[in-house]
Amino acid sequence: MTETSLTGASPATAPVRRVGPVFITVYALALFGIWMSIMLPASVTIALRISEIDPEGKTTSYSIASGVGTLVALLANPFFGRLSDRTRSRFGRRRPWIVVGLLGTMGGALVIALSSSFPMLLLGWIIMQAFINASIAAALAVVADRVPVAQQGLVGALSGMASSASLVVGVYFVQWFPTNMLAQFGLPVLIALVFCGILLWLLRGDDSRDLTPAPFGVAEFFGSFYVDPRRSPDFAKFLVTMFLVSCGIAVVGTYTVYILQDRVNVTEEAIGGVITLAYVIPGVLATVIAPFIGWLNDRTGRRKVLMGAAAVLIALGTTMLSFTTEVTPYLLAVTIATGLGTGVLSGTYIGLAIATMNDPSSSARDLGVTNIAYTLPFSIMPFAAPLLLGIGGGQANYPALLIAGAVLSLAGLVPLAFIKATK
Repeated sequence: MTETSLTGASPATAPVRRVGPVFITVYALALFGIWMSIMLPASVTIALRISEIDPEGKTTSYSIASGVGTLVALLANPFFGRLSDRTRSRFGRRRPWIVVGLLGTMGGALVIALSSSFPMLLLGWIIMQAFINASIAAALAVVADRVPVAQQGLVGALSGMASSASLVVGVYFVQWFPTNMLAQFGLPVLIALVFCGILLWLLRGDDSRDLTPAPFGVAEFFGSFYVDPRRSPDFAKFLVTMFLVSCGIAVVGTYTVYILQDRVNVTEEAIGGVITLAYVIPGVLATVIAPFIGWLNDRTGRRKVLMGAAAVLIALGTTMLSFTTEVTPYLLAVTIATGLGTGVLSGTYIGLAIATMNDPSSSARDLGVTNIAYTLPFSIMPFAAPLLLGIGGGQANYPALLIAGAVLSLAGLVPLAFIKATK
């Protein structure tokens, strides 16, 4: 069976056969498991684990872990995406890397759960970040491989919805197993294995052996991380927009635990419940909004307008957080930033990325670079944070950090305005 017969498209053309509700549901659940495997540690459990291992130096250690881990993700995602595009096997291009990625992620989760020192935790986190991005790159490329343009907004939005929903469910693992690190880090990966197993069964007809092998060497490897703005001007502008808009999310998401501990002054006894609310309320909202926004993208084609709305909402919520020192206003502000803002962004960015790409044969690679633009702020902001937090001396200056994130998110409106490929 050739790839054309299974995807509805050759690598150089867009698929035309509509996908059904069963495929869409299974795909969403598979992405849900994949995202929970990495989003829960990135947002909550790594910070809590570092607080246990290194309570005195937690902010510095967390900045190192967050920055290094995200840097690994930045390298791994397009690299594995490039390998996925070039894989020739009877199992297709995507399935082998989904499996390899999840098995490696489970290994990294075990290292973190059993670690008793920060260096060991960091090693496990590097392993997790590297391998989960193999699964992410391959899974996201399924949209470009199998989903026609008329459905890409909705199906692409499911990735963002799955990300939000994964935190809504994942934070309960922290409450249910407050002292069991194996459960906190391992159960999300087990869930991913189950749902991805069903997706792999649906993709069982994939076979890429008939495709002409593409060269892959040093030049191609480094090319995985570069987009020529002369050849792909709209996609390059989209990447800049994505990076800037994500800066606000990175500040809020990365420092949620420490903002609650140090600025909102939530007690140790109450921190678990407040963290749950801080993720469940916005997460439910984002989960509901994302597919609607994806549908709206497909119906109106106004992907730029909705991306701009996401930037404004994220900036508004982040700015409100900078003035917040109590739990209720904090929850309201974080709901605007990571609920409304992230929901609109999640429902928009995959469709906008595909609309601005000009080479369908490298879809996994380009979506990997898109993931770089989305996640790079999660690496840069932790390294820049100590400078912003140190402004004025004394206690950590979280308002300076939050306002910087808001300003950068709004700056994303500038390159967005110059994209010509879509409205």
